[in-house]
Amino acid sequence: MAALTGTFIESFKKRHSVVLGITRSGKTVFTAKVLQGVQEIGAHTIFVDPKHDQAFAHLGTICHTPIEVYNQLLLKNPAIVFRTPGTSDERVAALDRMVELLFSLQRSSGFKRIRRVIAIDEVQLFVKKGNSRAIEMIYTIGAGIGIVGMALTQRIQLLNETAWSQSDNKVIFRIEDRSEYLRSRNLDHYVDQLDFFTDPMNKYYFYYTQGGSRWRTHEPVSLLDRSKNLNLSRY
Repeated sequence: MAALTGTFIESFKKRHSVVLGITRSGKTVFTAKVLQGVQEIGAHTIFVDPKHDQAFAHLGTICHTPIEVYNQLLLKNPAIVFRTPGTSDERVAALDRMVELLFSLQRSSGFKRIRRVIAIDEVQLFVKKGNSRAIEMIYTIGAGIGIVGMALTQRIQLLNETAWSQSDNKVIFRIEDRSEYLRSRNLDHYVDQLDFFTDPMNKYYFYYTQGGSRWRTHEPVSLLDRSKNLNLSRY
């Protein structure tokens, strides 16, 4: 098993990201440990949790409304979990409102120097008719005021186009997009290795890039909560 270096974690603090993978591919633990890693190097995080998943409860103070999140932001709480409402319209509206409040605060005195990572699980649940005001704000103007996004979903086809195109960090665990579609997204190099990534012996490997055209295959990594070389679980 291999370790993730501090340089790897640092890139998630500075650049937009997407993390893709089917259930039990390793995506959940990977995301949780990367967020813990960026917290340890000084970034504030908000994990947006539409499924109210207990696996993410340890990532911060749990909030259920945009105002609750805003109150924690005013306190400069560095770790927040936002459990959005259950219905589609309520969920979308809640994320839009939370992001509006966050951006307004981020531009005010005393908050401008805070670096933030907003991770959105099942990002497709916040998109209406292919668009999301919150995601567009995060991925188009967020980096300029110290806010980067981290979008999670199971397939590239479910991902908001802006999130994909604006992300330097792309992490792919096992996904179920069709080969023809993947080739249409210039991922021929990934398709050519599908036999490897779909082999049960390699189920926790992931394929990633941190910008440019260079992609790498990463071995499974073990879980270790606090280390300069952050490790993850084969979970």
